[in-house]
Amino acid sequence: MATIVTGTRSFGRSDRNGNRWIAWPVSAFGFIRKYPVIPIFILALLVFTAVFADFLAPADPLKSDLYARNQPPFLFPGGSFDHILGADPIGRDTLSRIIHGARVSAVVMAVALAVGISLGTAMGLVAGYFGGAVDEIIMRVVDVWAALPYIMVALVIVVTLGQSFLVLVLLLALLSWTGAVRLVRAEVLSLRTRDYVAYAQSTGASNVRILYRHLLPGVLNLVVVTATLSMGSIILTEATLSFLGAGIPPPHPSWGSMVSQGRSYLNDAWWVATIPGICIFLVVMAGNFLGDWLRDRFDPRLRQLG
Repeated sequence: MATIVTGTRSFGRSDRNGNRWIAWPVSAFGFIRKYPVIPIFILALLVFTAVFADFLAPADPLKSDLYARNQPPFLFPGGSFDHILGADPIGRDTLSRIIHGARVSAVVMAVALAVGISLGTAMGLVAGYFGGAVDEIIMRVVDVWAALPYIMVALVIVVTLGQSFLVLVLLLALLSWTGAVRLVRAEVLSLRTRDYVAYAQSTGASNVRILYRHLLPGVLNLVVVTATLSMGSIILTEATLSFLGAGIPPPHPSWGSMVSQGRSYLNDAWWVATIPGICIFLVVMAGNFLGDWLRDRFDPRLRQLG
């Protein structure tokens, strides 16, 4: 007997005792729609792969096997289980390089976000709370930096200082701080007029204490959403810089550099550039979807009911 289960927005089929045994796929689909299960899974997989890259990689990502150069993935003619996702033009295992490239992307993203968002939050708190000349100077610096052609500036810095992990993190941190300044400043302009801030000022609390104990907790939700939404742009920018030769120095694997190295072999070995490109796409989309969900949850004006 077919039944319709109301209230849970799911349909199911019951046996003689009335037990539903088909409704769970619909319920699972509703759960996935309500919560960012897939984005969290993708980002968790990125972190897991980055942490255990040495154990998960089936081969040395820097070791070449000229007999396997441009070998296709195992599902295609000429493929082999020795190189599940194929090999690049000099015979390095693509899967191993993808796994170790995940470590590069995760570490660079985490460090750059921590530095950039922390700097942007601090400057946004100071600009919004003090106002006046302090606010004017900070915001004009933000406007000038936002008006600069970022990629050109990044290339000039790399040419001047050379390629290194530290330089790449610095460049990506400089990308993420301006957005945090504007958003945090706008929120602090509203929070500083609240009664609890006036009470703290009347009791003689220092400006540092007011910023740290009273204003910072009020913008933490906004900071978390900003950081999550910035994840995609950080990963994409790192891939772009690596593609242009301004990222992680070779021969260390990076998804962007793998795409760059494979662009000349799209006709003969499409997997060299396509597979890391798919990884970049999935991580960027996961970060964007998770950020949108957090924004809807934390902002009561955008929160969806039901």
